[in-house]
Amino acid sequence: MEPGTLVVGIALGAAALGIGLFFGRRRGTSVRAPAAETLAAVHQALSAEVGLLQGSLQGSIAELRAGNAQAMAELRADVHRSLGSTEQQLLTQVGATHRTLGDLGAKLASLGEQSLRIGDLAKDVGSLHDLLRAPKLRGGFGELLMERVLEDSLPANAFTLQYGYRDGTRVDAVVRFAGKLVPIDAKFPMESFNALARATDDADRKVKRRAFLQAVKRHVDAVAKYVAPHEGTIDYGFMYIPAENVYYEAIIRESEDLDLREYCATRRVIPTSPNTLLAYLQLVSAGLRGMAMHERSRELQDGIQQVVLEMERFRLQHEQLGRHLDNAAKKYAESLRTLDRAIAAIETLARTPLAAGVEQPRLALAPLEALATDEGAGGRLPFALRGDDR
Repeated sequence: MEPGTLVVGIALGAAALGIGLFFGRRRGTSVRAPAAETLAAVHQALSAEVGLLQGSLQGSIAELRAGNAQAMAELRADVHRSLGSTEQQLLTQVGATHRTLGDLGAKLASLGEQSLRIGDLAKDVGSLHDLLRAPKLRGGFGELLMERVLEDSLPANAFTLQYGYRDGTRVDAVVRFAGKLVPIDAKFPMESFNALARATDDADRKVKRRAFLQAVKRHVDAVAKYVAPHEGTIDYGFMYIPAENVYYEAIIRESEDLDLREYCATRRVIPTSPNTLLAYLQLVSAGLRGMAMHERSRELQDGIQQVVLEMERFRLQHEQLGRHLDNAAKKYAESLRTLDRAIAAIETLARTPLAAGVEQPRLALAPLEALATDEGAGGRLPFALRGDDR
């Protein structure tokens, strides 16, 4: 029996007992005996129901205990499996961590060796810096940088290094565009810039900056000598500055003492840096292509104008030929009339008697139009003898 059914039975029994006691009190003592019997019956029923309930509860508790024991066993098995998998993953992760640490140690050792090499390289760079302090070597290093920029960006036949002019002047490089030469100078006065970089205070920096600008100005004058249109160059020359910080200090940064950009414009010199050299060369190339197209257009216009003049001359000659043909036709008609008159005169003379009694031979002149035909032009004379003297 279910525990819920037992509880409902107990509640109904208690309700019946309460109802019996209520009516017994109202009726008096006459119902005490049956109420006692009813109470005893209800007590007996309740005892039986309680016994059944206890048995059912004990069975339910036993089943619950068995289910809990089975669930705990399954839970323990799941926990053991999870712990085993987690332990395996931890072992795998620990092994991977050990291998990673080993690789990291090897890389750190390699980095240590590379750091030693970088230290040696820094010493070599310092030696190179000392070596490049001589002006001649610095100029060669700037030329080398410019040469690498040109080699990486232009075909080999588009530029020439150490190009010589007819007057003996030699420029560091020229770039060819559309039959024109773009001169490039790579010798830059780095001594004054290094002095400016080593300035200790503002006053010293101001003095050395003024000296640096004056040195650059003199170098601009030297570069302007390479602008030689009679040698086939364009109207501008390029001044190559081998470092961006030097380019900024000389050209970009404004100065109260001297405006180098304006001075370069007056001297027809274009200052360039490693990052702007190719851009300026492309600009010059585009300008020269535009000039070539303009020149070609001008030549085409001149050719068209010449053709127009020739056509006009041909038209005049054609008109003159027409007039000549008209005159020839008129002369031809006039000559035909003159010839007809001459033939008529000859015929008149032929009919005139020479003496009395002498028969004169008769002349029959063929018409002039017949001479123009195949029959009249077949070797016949313009007249024919008739009579006895044929």
